[in-house]
Amino acid sequence: MEQREVPGRYAWRVSDSLQPLPASERHPADYRDEIEHAEVVRTLSGLPEQHPARVAYAAGAREAADSISLTHRVADRCDLVGALIEANLAAYRRTLAMQGGYFRP
Repeated sequence: MEQREVPGRYAWRVSDSLQPLPASERHPADYRDEIEHAEVVRTLSGLPEQHPARVAYAAGAREAADSISLTHRVADRCDLVGALIEANLAAYRRTLAMQGGYFRP
């Protein structure tokens, strides 16, 4: 897997294949679980490598610390916006189910 430096206001590396970020590289405000991270990667993997949403996610930037924030970077793609919102809602349902909430899937 080849990595290269991405110019800009952040110093980060982007690889040719997008992978879920390890917990140590995520933004402190990133509360997503591993399943949601996998869904986000699956959703963003269809974008060009230098798309702002992919770059922000790979950098662990604050702008990509949650799936809803990422929807702003793919606003022109309704299918991706829907997929990111669904990933967020699925994670919320899992959280409620673990807490014994009233929501039943």
